[in-house]
Amino acid sequence: MKKIILLSGLITFLFIIQAFAQNDSLKLHYNFETDNSGRVTEICGNYGPAYLYNGASVKDMGEYKVLALGANNGYLDMGASVGNLIGSLTDFSISTYVFINPLSNLNLNGNYIFNFSFSDNVITDANGVMFFGAKAMRYAISKTNYLAESGIETGSQLKKGEWVHLVYTQKGIAATIYINGIALKKGNVTMQPNSLGATTKNYIGRSAYAADVYLKNALLHDFRIYNKALQTTDIQTMAGKTTLLNSAMASNTNLIAIRTNSNPIITDVYTADPAALVHNNKVYIYTGHDESTNESYAMHEWLVFSSDDMLSWTPHPVPLRVTDFSWAARDAWAGQVIERNGKFYWYICAQHRSIGGKAIGVAVADNPTGPFRDARGTALVTNNMTTQYTGISWDDIDPTVFIDDDGQAYMFWGNTQCYYAKLKENMIELDGPIKPVHLPSFTEAPWVHKRGDWYYLTYSQFFPEKTACAMSKSINGPWEFKGILNEVAGNSNTNHHAIIEFNNQWYFVYHNGSLPTAGGSYRRSVCIDYLYYNEDGSLKRVQMTSEGVSNPPVTSVRINRANDRSDIRIYPNPAKGKINYSIPSFNSGNAFINIFDESGRKVFQQEITNSNGSLTLNRLAKGNYILNYTDELSANANVSLIVE
Repeated sequence: MKKIILLSGLITFLFIIQAFAQNDSLKLHYNFETDNSGRVTEICGNYGPAYLYNGASVKDMGEYKVLALGANNGYLDMGASVGNLIGSLTDFSISTYVFINPLSNLNLNGNYIFNFSFSDNVITDANGVMFFGAKAMRYAISKTNYLAESGIETGSQLKKGEWVHLVYTQKGIAATIYINGIALKKGNVTMQPNSLGATTKNYIGRSAYAADVYLKNALLHDFRIYNKALQTTDIQTMAGKTTLLNSAMASNTNLIAIRTNSNPIITDVYTADPAALVHNNKVYIYTGHDESTNESYAMHEWLVFSSDDMLSWTPHPVPLRVTDFSWAARDAWAGQVIERNGKFYWYICAQHRSIGGKAIGVAVADNPTGPFRDARGTALVTNNMTTQYTGISWDDIDPTVFIDDDGQAYMFWGNTQCYYAKLKENMIELDGPIKPVHLPSFTEAPWVHKRGDWYYLTYSQFFPEKTACAMSKSINGPWEFKGILNEVAGNSNTNHHAIIEFNNQWYFVYHNGSLPTAGGSYRRSVCIDYLYYNEDGSLKRVQMTSEGVSNPPVTSVRINRANDRSDIRIYPNPAKGKINYSIPSFNSGNAFINIFDESGRKVFQQEITNSNGSLTLNRLAKGNYILNYTDELSANANVSLIVE
């Protein structure tokens, strides 16, 4: 015990000595604390406060403060006086911790972590710049612009989806880029910052080149500038903090969550072919990634997003790529993830490298966000297994899997012909023959779900595609066609969907091509709207909306009298919303909606002049009411109304 205590004390003592040694050369330090005016203050330095712009903010990540740059060109202006420090540096180090959003596009010029310059348009002003960019992990310095740069780079993008410790050091002309304590790149940089002089434009998250993109949706913690080149051992000690930061991040994923108030729900990248999974009170949406710059499909990877409220979506690192399947040549097409026995199975479609045509594979992971790995090493279904049904090479696509109440798993898939087959309990082998499913005008994209005693097989029909629905009392059919569920999805020729129940509300997840300004059939985006059932169990037609699920769901209620002709729909919290009404046999004369409280006192009346409309009920107190509709030709129609 004494040895352990002594060793612990020695480590603490050495750490303190090291910290003092670093502090002697530490000249600027932001831990992203703010003052009462919201300005970022220094821990070390005497250069005045830094200012947040364009929605950049300081947020708590557990016990840590982080700079959140946001999605709207946010940045931190460190102020002109920091330039006095830059202009004094010869040997130096710049250190910070960075979290890059998994969706961030680092392929574009810009994405600067830090920038020191004399202008916001150095390309034309040519008056000097010094920066580090995440695109290729590149440090550069120039007395004019990019034409005279001296610098080094790793050539790889800064890793996304986890906290990374970044340090750039320079001693004389010897420069090194450290990532997580490892010297990834060494080289010579022929200029030192003091050759620039005192810079006036000193930013975190913004470039000095006017055409460059800002570093969006990124987080930073603990930004430091030293007037010496740190030792590797010091850097390695500092890098150890990433473990703590990643642990804190796991409990604060809201810091990078995308808040959606409309459809599409994801606007940073193009997403297509959604599938959805509900697991442990959270929804996971799995999508393809449209990367096309022209009128053709370009899909190389799949993406995953999670939410616990259907409004804020957290992106996760890319969980699966076509290159993860040795047998696959290209095309990360639609699939679905399902859980069984603590494992998560992702059924996907891709082009087969040797057999040709589309094939279905399956990947597996220990958690719903992956990473996933090929579960078989070979395809589960290949084109030569279904040639007796069609003459095309792309009929084995769009797999969806359903586990019935008795534990038997089934896979449905197809194009022009729908197929299904049993799966073995291991979920990676077929358990019997492939059978056709007879559906009218089947195109592709089947999805199976169950509610009560009814099985629902929804699928894409025609081209451009609509979503149709069939129902059965057995997973094996026969399937009774029930008509169109969802119309053509905007300017997208395809119409791929998923159906889930979450917190006692049903949802319809789909894609369209509505994301401005380049959205379309090859650059699609995932949307979500509410799904409702009729009293006979059939599905009501989906109403595609711009608002999506940011509006509360509508509850359909029955009028209490059999001869009533109105279908009044009520939001769950009408005190903060509206009652929408639709009266099919509307009579234009003397039509009123009245609301009575429990004592029978009339508290609201409005004359109705149209068959469809809405009533604002903000002034009603919480309680139970009777809503009454009447016109000159009908008896009273009453319905119970609860104002929450």
